[in-house]
Amino acid sequence: MKSINVGLIGAGTVGTGVYKILKDNISLIRKRRQFDVKVKKIADIAPTRKRAVKIPASLFTKDAYDLINDPEIDVIIELVGGTKIAKKFVIDALKAGKHVVTANKALLAHHGKEIFGLAAKKGLGVGFEASVGGGIPIIQSAMEGYVGNNIVSIHGIMNGTSNYILYKMTEEGLDFNTVLKQAQDEGYAEADPGFDIDGVDAAHKLSILVMLSWGKFYKFSSYHVEGIRNINPLDISLADELGYKIKLLAIAKQTKAGIEAGVYPALVKKGTQLADVKEAFNAIYVVGDAVGPTMLYGQGAGMMPTASAVVSDIVEICGNHCNSDSPLVPNLYAEKEKLNLVDLKDTSNKYYLRFEVIDKPGVLGSITGILGKHNISIASMIQKGKKGRSVPIVLMTHEAVENNLLRAIKEIERRKNLTKAKTLFIRVEEI
Repeated sequence: MKSINVGLIGAGTVGTGVYKILKDNISLIRKRRQFDVKVKKIADIAPTRKRAVKIPASLFTKDAYDLINDPEIDVIIELVGGTKIAKKFVIDALKAGKHVVTANKALLAHHGKEIFGLAAKKGLGVGFEASVGGGIPIIQSAMEGYVGNNIVSIHGIMNGTSNYILYKMTEEGLDFNTVLKQAQDEGYAEADPGFDIDGVDAAHKLSILVMLSWGKFYKFSSYHVEGIRNINPLDISLADELGYKIKLLAIAKQTKAGIEAGVYPALVKKGTQLADVKEAFNAIYVVGDAVGPTMLYGQGAGMMPTASAVVSDIVEICGNHCNSDSPLVPNLYAEKEKLNLVDLKDTSNKYYLRFEVIDKPGVLGSITGILGKHNISIASMIQKGKKGRSVPIVLMTHEAVENNLLRAIKEIERRKNLTKAKTLFIRVEEI
């Protein structure tokens, strides 16, 4: 029976889970794939730290290059995170002739083109199933399951922390800061939650799916990224009254102009699959021209779901590519094609607009007049009671060009006698 040696760089939460699966379920892997997988060495800066699983001290080293330079190790698993030292480890492992498995979405979002290019040149595999959606097998689906499809669109809830916060705000009527504190106390949010609540984590994942779906790698800075800090209980309540829930979505669509892609809060119709995703779960809704609408759902983070995805990559690489000249890397087949990433300002959507207007006659007429001047048509309106000297007014628009909307809002906000606060607008996604 063939035996594969792996070296694990980073024995934190996920790394410990990988060791546990390979220890507890190795007999199952042997039966299913007819080869053995052995963790030969583990590199970690704190080998004696307390872990959920006991790992023999003899496996540990503090030097990652003890693994990268070991000729008996076939696969390097990178689980240290970040984009600097992780990149060095991955690049050097590939140069040393090792296959690589990583869960590092930030690394691939910023440096994926270089990493995949080097792996292809060397005839090596890069497994990254755990980089998007935790244990959800979206990477394999994108590379294999949808291979006969032109991808029409992707709508994903790809950050469990943000979904947990919005879900709790919706179900319990709590404000953002209160739920964020709860999420931190319960381990759903980091002490510094910026990457999650500002949409950056979801954007890293979206960039990977765009690369796989349309064969082109865009600079990460080109993506439109918004978070959920400005969503308050009033917006959630009014959205509910209008028949919607608010979700932080990672969205990509192919249009005649190119690829529309970004991360932002959106109104999603109640009763739809994405609207009903609860707590810290992830869901990715993909539409292909042949298969139609599909959805993958599951835990997007956590020790064992993410470790499960890492192990699936190890087995895939070892089973098909360890003794092969055929690399397991994405084919960036559209890199030389003129397939633009469309600026969202040039796209059209329906919108939810919330104004804090000065409570006096003529204000609403002035606002709707300015919107009309910029070709923004009103579909419905809700006006609530007074909040001191201001009144919240919500307008739902028909489809409009975003640039027109931005110009209208700018003109409205320049008129100091109309509004008391910055206007909030949220895109409406009809899925």
